Amino acid sequence: MAGQYSADIQAILQGSRYLADAVRYGDEMLPRFETGCDAYTGWWGQEGGDDDFANAVGDQVRQERRQVANTVLAITSGFMALVDAVAAEADHVQRPQKQAVDDIETQGSESGNRR
Repeated sequence: MAGQYSADIQAILQGSRYLADAVRYGDEMLPRFETGCDAYTGWWGQEGGDDDFANAVGDQVRQERRQVANTVLAITSGFMALVDAVAAEADHVQRPQKQAVDDIETQGSESGNRR
């Protein structure tokens, strides 16, 4: 119908919950990644001595590990912002309805006082 707006608030909130689950999985991803990396620490050799390969790749390995961690944190933060935005959208959609109900209740109580 033209001129009417409707929204399924429960569907919006359910979508927000799915996003929140994705964030939770993202939060679990970083510790799993770090645990996995810890299992391979030093496999490239002993740094600081005459192991040229270990001396060459050690810094790179640590830098790449930090980059992956930062990327996971950025993705998780992005999802959190999206969850907040979806929840805020549900609130914006629901607010006029709540205000209308409050106004109707206020009018009803005022008209009851006039009788």
